[in-house]
Amino acid sequence: MKKRILCLLLIMVILLPINVYAEEANIELEYNRNEQEIIESIPVLGSKAVYIANPDTGKVFYEKNAHEKMYPASTTKILTALVTMENCEMTDVATVSQRALDLVPSGYSNANLQAGETHTIKDFLYALLLPSANEAANVLAEHVSGSVEEFVELCNRRAQELGCETLHFTNTNGMHDDNHYCSAYDLYLIAKECQKYEIFNEIVKTRTYTLPSTDIYPGERVIKNTNELLHPGTYYYSNCTGIKTGHTTPAGECLVASSSFDNINLISVVLGGETVNSHGLNDRFYDTKNLFEFMYDNYEIKKIADQGDAIATLEVGKAVKHSKILDLVVNTDMATIIPKEVNKDDIKKTVSINSDIIAPIEANEVLGQVTYHADGLNYTTNIVASHPVEKLPFALYNTIVAGSFGLLLIIFIALLRAFKRHRIVVLIFEIIVITIICVILNIKVKKFKESFETQINLVPNVTIEKND
Repeated sequence: MKKRILCLLLIMVILLPINVYAEEANIELEYNRNEQEIIESIPVLGSKAVYIANPDTGKVFYEKNAHEKMYPASTTKILTALVTMENCEMTDVATVSQRALDLVPSGYSNANLQAGETHTIKDFLYALLLPSANEAANVLAEHVSGSVEEFVELCNRRAQELGCETLHFTNTNGMHDDNHYCSAYDLYLIAKECQKYEIFNEIVKTRTYTLPSTDIYPGERVIKNTNELLHPGTYYYSNCTGIKTGHTTPAGECLVASSSFDNINLISVVLGGETVNSHGLNDRFYDTKNLFEFMYDNYEIKKIADQGDAIATLEVGKAVKHSKILDLVVNTDMATIIPKEVNKDDIKKTVSINSDIIAPIEANEVLGQVTYHADGLNYTTNIVASHPVEKLPFALYNTIVAGSFGLLLIIFIALLRAFKRHRIVVLIFEIIVITIICVILNIKVKKFKESFETQINLVPNVTIEKND
């Protein structure tokens, strides 16, 4: 009988499935211009080189010859301002030297500074950036580096650190030199860095400023910003916030400008414009104003995600029935700059879900990431569990399986004792019954094991990739 029992046990082990249960064991931004819609209806621009972008995200809206070598004229002075702000306190005092004045030929823009005068660095920056005083650039250079030549080298090194690709300066103020050049893109990078300084933002949007009188120059000197976008009149643009004009005959009309409207900040650079274009207007102001208006007419800040938005619905493996349906939700709000005709529901999303999602799960547990592809701006954030998920009581299940197995053995032993004279018939009967029971158990266990795996259902416009 012992041999028969061992034989029956072997049959059940072979027919029953093995391994019934084995314990298993914040916003990033990337800009990809190739994914951005091409602007088809950009206004006709007369400037030879153009670049306009959002400094907060790096999103480029339009460019034309933006990486070509151009003469910057007095837009050079924004780099002079940057290096000065990085190396001085605004309350520091500098003195106007005779050499700083002599380096500026007659007829170039100035603030009527006099040799021997002392002013704060802040006052010299106003003189530099509003009336484009060339002598102020030299004074600041001498104060920072001891000489204009040393300061120019410092500026070139700083430009390289910023990522400028073309820039090579030979002076502090942009007076023409065939070896003094940069690109529209370079000037954008410099302006973007300058905007980190509140004093710079304050100065470049100021219409007029009065330089303090001194013993050497006791009179009042009211200096005016040369950026006509700031002044009421033909070119006035209410959303303009600065920055700096430039002009020489070889450079043409130049302007680095900034604006802000409905939380969208822009920096534009136009170089090589005509003083009088076909409309009878100056290209640097005409083109810049048209660019700003076009961007605000066609783009806006839109919410692309709300905290709690469901990205996927899971049927969680190894979970009790009442909690196994789980939403993966976004854990933050997100908004970005997109064309006005694009709706939130049109935004494509790529979701990366952890490969080992099984119960138990805690509420707000990070289970993957989602990336929103919004017109070249790709925002990645975590997706989390919407509620806790409880684990199935597998110990109870295994106890039931073992108990059923033992009960079968007891029944088989009882049958053997009741029908000793018909052992072969009983054995055949037992084998048939055991086979049927094992097949049924096998089906049941397979279905049960399917609940070990998590099933994923995605919302529309979402594609998935598995994490390792």
